[in-house]
Amino acid sequence: MRILVLADEPDRRLWSEFGRDTLREADLILSCGDLPSSYLSYITCFSSAPLVYVHGNHDHQYNVKPPEGCINAEGHVVQACGLRILGLGGSMRYRPDCPTMFTEKEMESRIRGLRWELKGCGGFDLLLAHSPIAGLGDQEDLPHRGFECFKPLLSRYRPRVMFHGHVHQAYSGANFVREREYDGIPVINACGCYTYEWPDEWRIEKPPRPLAARRMKKRSEPGEEHF
Repeated sequence: MRILVLADEPDRRLWSEFGRDTLREADLILSCGDLPSSYLSYITCFSSAPLVYVHGNHDHQYNVKPPEGCINAEGHVVQACGLRILGLGGSMRYRPDCPTMFTEKEMESRIRGLRWELKGCGGFDLLLAHSPIAGLGDQEDLPHRGFECFKPLLSRYRPRVMFHGHVHQAYSGANFVREREYDGIPVINACGCYTYEWPDEWRIEKPPRPLAARRMKKRSEPGEEHF
């Protein structure tokens, strides 16, 4: 399965005929944030693949004008193409009034709040984030610092891969490193446009439903008493 991952900067190649071939060949498209909603909506016009996104730190406008035809994974698990995708967008908080920025404690709280959903889903296969992991491809300044709490999240649930953006290729120039690894898990900076080949044997054709959905179905079954 071919996954096309986008982040931070619209890739001019995707506006060309060559780019449209790339979009048509994708089975799944992911956005790590900080991309115009119109750009994501445009991409859905040239691909039948589902497009799943999270917010970047500059994407507060998504609340007013969300990308059309796209799936919002922000703060929960969505299922697409046989994968369980956990979305945790946003960056380290460097402005007090921005809803797409979080302190380390706030991001920790978001993750704790997901424990029942993750239990019901049986974990997740892919972490879709905007910010990197602290100390792994981030930078020393507060706006581009990564989150420490991503480390225990990955170590506990062991997803196949993590994608993020936020740290632009231009920041590092020739020293830009796209692919890293944490605890044996690939961690990839998708700045611009990146293609990832997901082995078919990693796919879960019928992933478990979220816990809340299973409880709802059980309550609705007639003729059954619950204690």
